[in-house]
Amino acid sequence: MADLGLWLGLRSRNWGLGVARISVVVPVYNSEAYLPECLDSLERQTLSDIEIICVNDGSPDGSARILTDYAGHDPRICVIEKENGGLSSARNAGMRAASAPLVSFLDSDDRYLPQTCERIVQVLEESGADVLTFGGSAWPESESYPWLEEVLSPRDVTYEGFTPDILLHEASKPFAWRMALRSSFVRDRGISFDESLRYGEDQVFAFAVYPRSSITRLIPDKLYDYRIVHGDSLLNRMLEQPKDMLMTHIDMERRILDDWKSMGILERYAASQLEWICELILFDALRLPDAECEDIYRRTRDVLLVEWDSGITQTCGLASGYRRLIDAAYKGQKMSKVQRTSLMTSYYVAHNGWKALGRRIVHGARKTHA
Repeated sequence: MADLGLWLGLRSRNWGLGVARISVVVPVYNSEAYLPECLDSLERQTLSDIEIICVNDGSPDGSARILTDYAGHDPRICVIEKENGGLSSARNAGMRAASAPLVSFLDSDDRYLPQTCERIVQVLEESGADVLTFGGSAWPESESYPWLEEVLSPRDVTYEGFTPDILLHEASKPFAWRMALRSSFVRDRGISFDESLRYGEDQVFAFAVYPRSSITRLIPDKLYDYRIVHGDSLLNRMLEQPKDMLMTHIDMERRILDDWKSMGILERYAASQLEWICELILFDALRLPDAECEDIYRRTRDVLLVEWDSGITQTCGLASGYRRLIDAAYKGQKMSKVQRTSLMTSYYVAHNGWKALGRRIVHGARKTHA
């Protein structure tokens, strides 16, 4: 099946068009309702020298027919048919087939703005960066919310080499579809998506990509329309089961720790990883019922904190709010409601500052009296 899919894809290329300047990977699964608008956005690009790699991941709906129709009139479209393997598997297949010096991603229910490819190529060629992260917008705009607006709004900055600030203090994650990469960087550093994860693969990808990048460029340009889809999505199902979601986060973080150990950077950036564990897992666990919170804290200790002894919270210079969460996980003790509220408050101050806490309290009081 893989060989047939690759043959189908290569068959659709028109080599007479010349070498594409960027390959856009479009993973497709059950997307017939949205796929035409996605492909239309690529056909309207102001940069014409693009390669469009559509990976049909065993869709049982009419997606394959739509892809065939579009490939029939646009020789830039390469269609790869494969058995269902999940989003990461489809993206990896697309990256392997990419022939252009740059590669980017577009989910099949979203769309690029007309200038997206041109802007990506311009920035990466001018900066020489391995990685570019750009902004995006909720679509429709009425469905947006503050957290999404924040993470889709990077500032204009260039990093030479790696610092954890890229991951912890910039709007650089969690969506891989706002990243464009140099293809040689992907090949030379063995960059790929973890196909064993069914959720959170973009977070793991970000923690693998940025530490390996020699130059990372962030720009505020809103180049991507992210469709807000309600209903039976994997994300919505995970949000309805918060304990299961946090257990999945622990699994994600274990992959990240193993990868950073393989790069030899885990000990150097221990404080940053502990801060991330607090943000990703321990703070949200405090909102769970008592028994579920205790399960998450024990699991975090047994799976993640085994990398360090309990004295790490003192030696690596963690702020008090982070240190208290990590210490509570090491101890594995039952916590009263008062203790958990205290932990939540101290973490929130460490993460956001006293002014943000004040605004949150005022906002809550107004809602109570509204």
